[in-house]
Amino acid sequence: MSLTEQEILRYSRHIILPEVGGRGQKRLKAASVLVAGLGPTGSAAALYLAAAGIGRITLWDPGILTPADLEGAVAHDRSRVGLPRARSAREPLAAINPEAEILVLDRESDVAAAIPEYQVVVATAGDWRDLQREALRHGVDAVFAATHGSMGSAFVYKPGHPCLACIPAEKALAAGLRPEGEGYAIAAAAGVIGVVAATEAVKLILGIGSPLTDRLFSYEGWDARFRESPLSRRHGCELCGVE
Repeated sequence: MSLTEQEILRYSRHIILPEVGGRGQKRLKAASVLVAGLGPTGSAAALYLAAAGIGRITLWDPGILTPADLEGAVAHDRSRVGLPRARSAREPLAAINPEAEILVLDRESDVAAAIPEYQVVVATAGDWRDLQREALRHGVDAVFAATHGSMGSAFVYKPGHPCLACIPAEKALAAGLRPEGEGYAIAAAAGVIGVVAATEAVKLILGIGSPLTDRLFSYEGWDARFRESPLSRRHGCELCGVE
């Protein structure tokens, strides 16, 4: 896949980075990412993925956009209240990157079945166990990220590394690693975690850096603290089946 002259100009600041270059930007253009959840964290992640030049982004969120969503979900605006959140978010992503293919899934049952078609899944909402199960089955990388109150967290699954079910429930709960939709998030804190999630997806596509595998990342906005907790595969895990 080649870059047009306009794309070379647009992504020139990426291209001059030694970790990306022209070859990396072509990989981003050829990549496909599924974003599950277009609330506060997913909105920020989706916008930055579009800006980064991801060539195919599919948005899933069957929830209906309400005025309360506008406080934190920056991919939406008042004119689209009443639409499914996935459809609402499509418009700003297409405006940021008209060359990208922006698709929409807005039925509850659509998301898990779609996972095999994508290189990376970024999940902030939905049934995470079901999404993890399908990612495991099909060898798809996944980023799980969410924000609750002023606390957010992110975790990356890659085949051969700890899965979501390997994380002790008390550790995940303490870090706020659970789907959004239960409670509320501070908008700016969700922006922090959404940007982390988008960065992890870019790293996975490019094969660079140190993804958040084998560790749980968390951020506490009120205290302005970042933390990491080491993770390991759990023997007898009901999802990834380590013996």
